Amino acid sequence: MTVLIKWKNHHIEDVEVSLLLSALKERYGYDFSGYARASLKRRLLALTHEFDVGQLSQLIPILLHDEKVAQTVINSISVPTSEFFRDPGVWYYLRTTILPQLASFPRINIWQAGCGYGQEAYSLAILLHESGLLKRSRIFSSDINPLFLDNAQKGCWPARYKQPWSDNYARAGGSGVFADFFIENNNDIIIRDEFKQPIEFIQHNLVIDDVFKEMQLVACRNVLLYFGNSLQEQVVNLLTRSLERGGYLLLGRGENIVDLAEKHPQLELLDCSLQLYRKLIGTLDV
Repeated sequence: MTVLIKWKNHHIEDVEVSLLLSALKERYGYDFSGYARASLKRRLLALTHEFDVGQLSQLIPILLHDEKVAQTVINSISVPTSEFFRDPGVWYYLRTTILPQLASFPRINIWQAGCGYGQEAYSLAILLHESGLLKRSRIFSSDINPLFLDNAQKGCWPARYKQPWSDNYARAGGSGVFADFFIENNNDIIIRDEFKQPIEFIQHNLVIDDVFKEMQLVACRNVLLYFGNSLQEQVVNLLTRSLERGGYLLLGRGENIVDLAEKHPQLELLDCSLQLYRKLIGTLDV
C-alpha cells in the first residue's frame, strides 16, 4: 500500500512574495511592497499552513476571487500589537514634559498612526483628560485595516488585561484608578464614552495616502519596524509634513532608524531612548 504524504513548504520564494503583493495592490489597493521582506516571509509562511497549501503562489488565485481570504492575508501582514500605556516611561515623559508644552495651543490636534485595536488612542485621551486638555483636543487615529478600526471604535477588551494595563498606567505617572475609565460588562472592560468622543478613527494607508495637516503631535509607534529603509524614509517624510512647526513626532522605542535627523533636517532629536523628535521652527516643508 502506498501512503501519500502532503508536502509542506518551509521556504517562500521572493518571486512568490512579489506576485502576491502585486495581486493585493492591483485588486484591493493595499501596497505592502515596501515592508521588510524577512518579516513578510515569516507571516506569509504561517498563512500557507493556515490555508493548508504547499506553496504561497497557490494562495494568489484564491485571494483574487475571495475577499474574505484576501482580508485574512491583509490582517496577517498588518497584525497589531498594542496595549494601554505601553512603554510607561514614554507616557510619563509625554505627561510631564510634552503636554505642558502643548497646553499653550488653543486647539491640540494629534495624529496617532497605526491604531491597532485602539489602546494607544485611548491612552492619549486619558492622558489629555488628566492634564485638563481633553476638551480642546482632537485625536485622529488611523490604520490601514478596517477590521482593526471597527474593533478600536468599540473600545472593548477582555477584562483579563485590566491588571497589567493598570500597572502600566501607574508606572506612567497615573494617579487615579485605572478601572474608573471603564465600564465592566461580564468578562469585558469598555472605555467610557467621554474618552471616545474626541477620537476620530480613519482608514489611512501610510504608503499612498496624504498628510494630516497642522498636527501638534504625531505618534507612529512600532509601525516602521515592518518597513524597509526606503519606505521608512517615505513615511517619516509624510509624518513630518503633517506636523505644525514646533510639533512633536513620537516613534517606537525599537525603531532606531539610522541617521533619521540627518535624512530629515526638519527634525530635531530630543531624546534618543524615547525616539522623540521636534519639527524645527522656521523650516519649510519639502
